[in-house]
Amino acid sequence: MVRSVSSHDEHDDLGLNAVTSVGKNVPGDEVLPSQLQVLVIGNGTFATHTIHDVAKVTIGRSSACDVAVNDESISRRHAILHVGETVTIEDVGSANGTLVRGIKILPGRRVEISAGELVGIGDTSILLQRRSRPLRSRRIWTHDAFEARLEDLCAREERSGVAFTLFRLHPDRRAPAGFVEETLGDFLRETDILGKYGPHEYEVLLPDTPPSKAGEAVRRIEARLKERKLECRIFAACCPRDGRSPYQLIAKAQAPVLIGKAAVASPEIVVNDVQMKGLYQLVAKVAVSQIGVLLLGETGVGKEMFARAVHEASRRAGGPFVEINCAALTETLLESELFGHEKGAFTNAVTAKAGLLESAQGGTVLLDEIGDMPLATQVKLLRVIEDSQVRRVGGLKSKPIDVRFVAATNCDIEALVERGAFRRDLFFRLNGVTIVIPPLRERLAEIELLATEFIRRATTADQAQTVALSSQAIEAMKRYRWPGNIRELKNVMERAVLLCGQGPILPEHLPSEKVRMTLVNEPRGHAPSPSSPTQLTDEAPDSGWAPARPREKGSKEEQQWILQALDRAGGNQTEAARQLGISRRTLVSRLNDYSFVRPRKATRKQDE
Repeated sequence: MVRSVSSHDEHDDLGLNAVTSVGKNVPGDEVLPSQLQVLVIGNGTFATHTIHDVAKVTIGRSSACDVAVNDESISRRHAILHVGETVTIEDVGSANGTLVRGIKILPGRRVEISAGELVGIGDTSILLQRRSRPLRSRRIWTHDAFEARLEDLCAREERSGVAFTLFRLHPDRRAPAGFVEETLGDFLRETDILGKYGPHEYEVLLPDTPPSKAGEAVRRIEARLKERKLECRIFAACCPRDGRSPYQLIAKAQAPVLIGKAAVASPEIVVNDVQMKGLYQLVAKVAVSQIGVLLLGETGVGKEMFARAVHEASRRAGGPFVEINCAALTETLLESELFGHEKGAFTNAVTAKAGLLESAQGGTVLLDEIGDMPLATQVKLLRVIEDSQVRRVGGLKSKPIDVRFVAATNCDIEALVERGAFRRDLFFRLNGVTIVIPPLRERLAEIELLATEFIRRATTADQAQTVALSSQAIEAMKRYRWPGNIRELKNVMERAVLLCGQGPILPEHLPSEKVRMTLVNEPRGHAPSPSSPTQLTDEAPDSGWAPARPREKGSKEEQQWILQALDRAGGNQTEAARQLGISRRTLVSRLNDYSFVRPRKATRKQDE
């Protein structure tokens, strides 16, 4: 008669079973006409009970009741819901009474209640929900899409000065994700954007709410949440008051949560940046589940270290960690290395060999540069992930495997999916949680600490007491854009240790192009933001630097600056944006502003 939906299964505790849009039901759990749901809220308890074609529903502490609630303030048989044209509730002589609209009802008297109305039963509350028609649909944005929209709003503020507000919400971890999202969706405006940052963490964009109205908006949201007895912490960041770039605003909105919390990282990992601390905390949350993790970031930002952090924080930490570089092997060799092969499967296969997936049994597999995996291999990998079985090349039988997959790439994998170069179904399988690792130029606070650690590893016993970084060298390194990120910094420090002798490391011990490049119009101590290109006094295209950007936005000089970069990149907008030190989105926005006809790549027609 009454079906109870548990809110404490493993996936829901991680926030991984959330519906993608409010009011849309999971396949196989369709809502029938006139169906009612009773939501029980109290003492950290959140439980949903669905009522199927019954006239009476008993509520109480006894397990014999249709809706059983384990709360000492509730009588064993406390109240009865009468379901018909209307829904009424009757108290059956309970010890602590039943409250409707704040008034204790008389035992034996039926009082009509409506959907969405809280009814007090002892110290617990129930909420009646009538699901006879679909609720208003609201999209729950992924963090990647949310951040892209945030970047658009930052660009809009730069152009027209329209301020906006970003919220980060941390609801009660015991509340079901569906209930939280439905509650938020009920009172947010159509123009507001609701996103999911991670397990039990949501983010909201109020595109037209200035800083002066942010406090009022927070109080309004808190009041609506409390109406449903949903505890929630809310942190706000306003543009331009708290920052003008996505990373600055996100860091501001999550900073109160990070204060006093240690980052989850191994002793070899240096973490001294608010963004990075937040990412490692996200790693700790997702590591305990089996969900796939996709790591995105430029070459050298430390994707392998994040993959190891996922492994070490998981229940698989005692198992093997296997890294596979999908770009380093041919299609035939990649299949053989992944799945193994039987004797005689191909030329030179003189013995049978277990693949890397078999050898990772009980552990974690990092699929590095997953974007370069051939399509034929993608099909076979998808089958392995779905069936948890692997068949060797040339083999007839499959073998069960138990591994956790983490994928990493520095390419725009979503663009590959759209072009058909990467399978959409495999992308969804791997992309359970996406972690975007910021480049080193946006983590200035870590440059000195990372450099010191690399120096420590590179110094010999007789150097250890004398090699140090000079303040001049530190300043020079903070002005450099580090296109090779942490990997480049490591190589530079190893070279500097060899050149400096007994130390200290001075600017002359650094590669000359990293010393002579200086920033113009960029405040010291701040990383160049994607929407604020690095401006340089010297041009060195071969070292990853772009020529100085004209000071006046929208000037003919700036238009010429963009056209020259597009010409050097052969019409490739992504490469031109990289050379200019801006995001591709900003470049496209500039092209639209100037009404330029976007040049095509030289190979486009051949591809078509």
